[in-house]
Amino acid sequence: MPDVMAADDPLPRGALSGKVAVVVGGASGMGRTAAKALALQGARIVIADFDHARMERTVGEILHLGSSDAALALPTDVRNDRSVASMAGDAIKAMGQVDILLNMAGVFLQGPLQRIKTGDWRWVIETNLLGAVRTTTALVPHMAARGSGHIVNAVSVGVVSPLTIAYDSCSAALAAFTNALAEEMKGKGVTVSLFPIGPGGPRIGQNTRSRGMGRLLHPAGDLEEATAPNGQLVDQLIDLLHVSR
Repeated sequence: MPDVMAADDPLPRGALSGKVAVVVGGASGMGRTAAKALALQGARIVIADFDHARMERTVGEILHLGSSDAALALPTDVRNDRSVASMAGDAIKAMGQVDILLNMAGVFLQGPLQRIKTGDWRWVIETNLLGAVRTTTALVPHMAARGSGHIVNAVSVGVVSPLTIAYDSCSAALAAFTNALAEEMKGKGVTVSLFPIGPGGPRIGQNTRSRGMGRLLHPAGDLEEATAPNGQLVDQLIDLLHVSR
């Protein structure tokens, strides 16, 4: 089981003090910003991601904030059942509990339908939809057994584009999954919320595939800045989590 990195100095109590948040896709982009925002509220943070270097960097940044007493990086491939199950078990063992699951992992696929192959569809569905299904399935029994918890699925919404048909289809499916899960969890103490990113906000997903559109990737080095949420989005996320407390 991985060791938990802990801050050296006494810490102030925040609104989420004593809570443990697993941020899936928390090593970079929107997930990283959200993880730091939760840490500023006093939550202990588990970063679940596949990018080892960025995970460790984000854990270091969280501890440097001085508002969270522990942070942990757990390498996770949300496309793999065993990897997700291992992450969930390690997070519970290391932190003692999981109170918040924030699903922020995603990939971005764009292009006209006739240029998108079945393998491309599988690529985006496995991460954007089934990734959230896997992490939820792995952690919801723990939350239900404790009678408390909050699952938040982030999804990009807005004007549907014919060039993002696969991406938008996965967003719609994740929204439907979230709404159905919220109904299933009623009376069990587990809150399930959709965190919509509007058309003016960043896309969920830094890894990008473009089909029949040339090279439309973000310039190297600008990717995280292009996908980082603004302060208003972060405030909305924090408010959403506070409502269920």
